[in-house]
Amino acid sequence: MRSYAAQQRKPTDYIVAVVVAFLAIGLVVYALTLTRMEKQEPSHPPIQTRVIAEAPPPPPPPPPPQPVMVQPPPPYIPPPKIRVAPPPKPPIQHSHQKAPKPKAAAPQPAPSAPAQSSAAAPSASSSNSSSESDHSAGAMPINNVRPEYPEEAQEESREGSVTASCDILTNGKPANCKLLSVKGGHDFAESALDFLERSPVRYQPAVVGGQPVVEHNHVLHVDFTLGDE
Repeated sequence: MRSYAAQQRKPTDYIVAVVVAFLAIGLVVYALTLTRMEKQEPSHPPIQTRVIAEAPPPPPPPPPPQPVMVQPPPPYIPPPKIRVAPPPKPPIQHSHQKAPKPKAAAPQPAPSAPAQSSAAAPSASSSNSSSESDHSAGAMPINNVRPEYPEEAQEESREGSVTASCDILTNGKPANCKLLSVKGGHDFAESALDFLERSPVRYQPAVVGGQPVVEHNHVLHVDFTLGDE
């Protein structure tokens, strides 16, 4: 049988047990509540604030360099071309070196036939007159045609001469001309050939027996001289 003191302690123990139970339940509830709060509200690091200083504006760009003015060269002005009037065309000097034809000697009449001598006298005189009328081609133009002086030779004040061998036709026109010699430049040769073969120049044709004939290889000289009037 329990003692009286033990019976008297029983309610006290019961109260202490109840209080301890309530405390334990409260701790469990507090622990559960704290765990749920930690899950629902994650921890955030503290917000740090700072004042951001505004960056100074960049300096203005430097001004563009001044353009360098280059003085253009002065325009080229060609000197005026002075046209010098060419000197007057010099007269053309022609000459030929053909030897004159020898005259045939008239036959002497026989002394034993006075009648025949008197009859032969007129025939001898007619043959002499025909031989005197025969001549070679002329050396000077008969229609006063002059060759063209080369322009380049006039500007350079050059003179020259051309010797050619031509056939003088019955109408006095030179043909089949061949150069024998040229002095002063090739342009004089071209001008002389053009003058002799392609111009209207005419020479006195050769005459034999009173009739004009063609004279072959007639030598002509064409001189180009400045300053002659």
